[in-house]
Amino acid sequence: MAGAFAIGLAKQAETVALYAQALPNLLHMKVKPAKNVYSRGGTSIDEVVLHGTESRRSQVESADYIASANDAGTSIHYWIGRDFGILYAMVPEEKAAGHAGNPDKVPGVEDHNYRSIGIEMYQLDVAMFKGDTSKLDFTDWQYDSVAMLVYDICHRLKISRDMVVGHGQINSVQRADPKNFDWDRFNRKVDDVSRMMAIRFGPDYAVNS
Repeated sequence: MAGAFAIGLAKQAETVALYAQALPNLLHMKVKPAKNVYSRGGTSIDEVVLHGTESRRSQVESADYIASANDAGTSIHYWIGRDFGILYAMVPEEKAAGHAGNPDKVPGVEDHNYRSIGIEMYQLDVAMFKGDTSKLDFTDWQYDSVAMLVYDICHRLKISRDMVVGHGQINSVQRADPKNFDWDRFNRKVDDVSRMMAIRFGPDYAVNS
């Protein structure tokens, strides 16, 4: 009995190690607790919302602001910087974050805070480039990290890939982010991670495209 238990633990540890090896960027994740955290009120999570910060602040200032008790009530579950290794977990997944609501009560815009997990990617505001939208981009680190993170969330919470959306898709009145995000590139990367995980661990580890 003890031998079988030890073998089971060893197998579980091996699976965890291989899982982590397949999603290496997530090993860099640090916890940066946000102040604005809300109850989901029993609402099930069925959506992932991607954002671009459109910030006029530095990466440090941007991350510090969204983690603070800011008057806007904003917060985020995960925050990805432009540089290698910058990845924060801010709001626990079981809690709601203030990232995709409708505080201005805009007609036709629904509040998605309670049903979704939000991922923010640091990006400068277009005003910093004198309105030149061609200079808005995301880095290799951000594409790789958001793909691994989305795969992990979708796999664990059984969220359909068609429920991974941009902020602009759910609030086209006020938002257009993540601006210049290459959705084809992102989806190819999620497909690659899903395929690799299915090969390593079996078909249950694939997430539908």
